[in-house]
Amino acid sequence: MHEVSLNQVITDYLSGDQIELTTYEDIRQAIARLLVEEKNFPPENIKPKYKLELDIGNDKYSIQIDFVIYHQGKAILILAFCPGAVSTYVTQYICLARIFPRDPVPFVIVTDSKDAALIDVSVKKEICRGYACIPMWEDLVKMADDAERFSISRERMDKDKRVAYAMFALSDECCVSDCPSS
Repeated sequence: MHEVSLNQVITDYLSGDQIELTTYEDIRQAIARLLVEEKNFPPENIKPKYKLELDIGNDKYSIQIDFVIYHQGKAILILAFCPGAVSTYVTQYICLARIFPRDPVPFVIVTDSKDAALIDVSVKKEICRGYACIPMWEDLVKMADDAERFSISRERMDKDKRVAYAMFALSDECCVSDCPSS
């Protein structure tokens, strides 16, 4: 199933703007509310629906990331909703975190709204599983401060771009790239 318009508008929790209601937008809104109200994330540090443009040779591909979390101007967490088993989406989000503009993002959370996995991108390893793994803001900042800094080679970056492209295109290209509302 891919994301489709429900031909309604709702008020965005983070911005207060009117936005289109889609089959996944209510889940994004619930996640944003959880981050702010239960996990103490500052709303201004949460960037929803971040568009990441991939350059794959002569092709360009746009991927929408549900949330990118920033601290002191640096991306420290990618949080993504996936409409299926969490473990089947981890690799593509690790690749996205590794190729993120400027610097790799140290942590990824992938959730299907029932389960969640917190991943350390530098070692491509699950730190913990379940909704309790979504850290409090203060804990996330400390984790990011303590995270091992890493970079990837140009060759590795090109491979990760191709993996991200292939996996996002296969998982449902309409959900991650610009497509007309159904």
